[in-house]
Amino acid sequence: MPDVLIPDEVDLKLVHALQAAPRATWHEIGRVVGVDPGTATRRWQALVEAGSARVTAYPDVRLWARDHCNAFVELDLQPAARAHAVEVLSRIPQIASISIVSSGRDLFLTVLTPDLATLSRLVLHQLQRLPGVRGTRTHAITTVYGEGNHWRLDALSPQRRAPVPLGTGTRPVWKDHHRTVLRALEDGRSTAADIAAHTAKSGSTVRRWLTEMIDGGLLSLRCEVAQPITGWPVAATFWARVPPDELHRTATALTELPEVRLCAATTGADNLVMTLWLRSLGDVQHLEAELAGKLPALTLTDRAVTLHAVKRMGCLLDDTGRITGVVPIDPWAPTVPQ
Repeated sequence: MPDVLIPDEVDLKLVHALQAAPRATWHEIGRVVGVDPGTATRRWQALVEAGSARVTAYPDVRLWARDHCNAFVELDLQPAARAHAVEVLSRIPQIASISIVSSGRDLFLTVLTPDLATLSRLVLHQLQRLPGVRGTRTHAITTVYGEGNHWRLDALSPQRRAPVPLGTGTRPVWKDHHRTVLRALEDGRSTAADIAAHTAKSGSTVRRWLTEMIDGGLLSLRCEVAQPITGWPVAATFWARVPPDELHRTATALTELPEVRLCAATTGADNLVMTLWLRSLGDVQHLEAELAGKLPALTLTDRAVTLHAVKRMGCLLDDTGRITGVVPIDPWAPTVPQ
């Protein structure tokens, strides 16, 4: 991987524009950023090669939680077993994200599976049988209120923040050909011709399928960015309890905070989990105080700082936070005992 790239203002605007419209043309992106298409293309390629940014594709987790199965899984490990566990877990396509966290659990995973039975096999046969695993705790996600593909760098001026329209439509169900496209989308900006080359289908057919997925809301496209270059270098997770009649209002309010990347309702005594990006460790305490004042129905029960994000929505990360590769998310992949 190239030496660390220090992004300038144009690079950050480019990332913000792609966060808003991940598959927009370089002419559209260049117009928003204020550069010519060739410059936009070259700068983006440099960011990708440096591990600073990448467009990824995965099932829309809000819709997935409604129709399928999302979960947070906590793993307790013997210290000597963590490196091997991380290596194995990073390659499992159903595990979207992995964090090594500071307290209460060793690893914190986000998992997508087609159904509860598949989640059970994954936990019981792949996770609990890993060498050195001392215990697991699984929290099914009932509703996703907000997730990271809506988080923005805030690098563009207000008049330039409007995303390039990608279209809207009715929500289709996942079909076999949609799964085929998803598995071939290691790069979320892959052209229809690129995908066709991996699927033995025609470019026009792939283009139609991809449009179905995007317009139907099945597919999330996300411009992932290396956290250290964002100005928000600290990641944390909060667990909370909210009375059922206040849950929707409270969770909706949380998604409006710039620090909140993911907010989801879960099963169990702690019925709300949020992941955060913060400017400093001191902001953990500051945000707690802010939440106590703004959302009296919310009771924080636990918090953990991320020591190392190993994987984020399919992107593999090194210890500096740079993107080193991608394991495409595939909820339907076989679950095989280790």
